[in-house]
Amino acid sequence: MEEVPEEVLRKLARFYNLFKHGEPSDSIPPWIRNINNMSKSDLEYETRDAIRTCRDLRRKINELEYEGEKLIPVKSKREKLLEDLRREWTYMSYYLYTLFLHSGVKVSEEEFDEFLRGETGSRSFITNLSSQH
Repeated sequence: MEEVPEEVLRKLARFYNLFKHGEPSDSIPPWIRNINNMSKSDLEYETRDAIRTCRDLRRKINELEYEGEKLIPVKSKREKLLEDLRREWTYMSYYLYTLFLHSGVKVSEEEFDEFLRGETGSRSFITNLSSQH
């Protein structure tokens, strides 16, 4: 188990605050600070759950991108939902990256993007974490 650096926790907090409150903030919630205190079993559980959530989000995003008009006929509502899903995706994928770092996996954001692409069955790079600051 490795200590997650402060800058990674701050970036996770920005993505979380953008997803939850609609605006990025460097205010780090206590649960994010507690990532470094997670037990091995908690870390394994959270990692499995985050991978499952990422797969589900990817499926929802794909459905909206390809069948969105049928699912939500009103374009503005469809675009708003897609934006919300993408914000949640960015937050969840970076949370998963943070969990990997805490577990001791030495991986760059680009390498992690490749891993997540395989895990979610996507044909394209979907996190682009290194380009989102």
